[in-house]
Amino acid sequence: MLPALGLFLLTLVAYLPALGNGFVWDDDDYVTANETLRSLAGLGRIWLEPGAVPQYYPLTFTSLWLNYQIAGAAPFGYHLVNVLLHATSAVLLWRVLRALAVPGALLAAALFAVHPVHVESVAWATERKNTLSGVLYRGSMLTYLRFAGFGADRGDRSRAGDVGRVATWALALALFLLGLLAKTVVCTLPAALLLLL
Repeated sequence: MLPALGLFLLTLVAYLPALGNGFVWDDDDYVTANETLRSLAGLGRIWLEPGAVPQYYPLTFTSLWLNYQIAGAAPFGYHLVNVLLHATSAVLLWRVLRALAVPGALLAAALFAVHPVHVESVAWATERKNTLSGVLYRGSMLTYLRFAGFGADRGDRSRAGDVGRVATWALALALFLLGLLAKTVVCTLPAALLLLL
């Protein structure tokens, strides 16, 4: 628990400057001028009308819709959610690497958390699709690895029983499907899991 908390806090501290950012580039299309974020009818359009938003990522736009309902078009909330999602993703990566018994898992996750390559995704409101899909991708991967017996002793796996195993598999599948609704690049997950197996 302590390593996860430390990793989460490290990420928050590294991205504190992003919380003061404004909107840039296509944030107008995604947030400030996006009419679908303003009403319940807009939420329906996000899900049911391809072309209502710049890309058909309905879960991503639903999260932006929720942001708008809570705080309007103030950029702070959008950046805060992206930072929190990235911090969660770093913790999930550490858990995945630990389940795979990768040496230096915590260091690798810490490097992932603060590496400059992620600044664009974390500090740019429009890139919510990356931070949200990353959490769902890693959450699905970790859950599937648990289902497949990685990181658990065999006794735990047999005690879970068939119902527990089916529930774990169903959760992994649900997270995968939600990830696809956040960003379609999540479709690479089955291939990644196949390689790991």
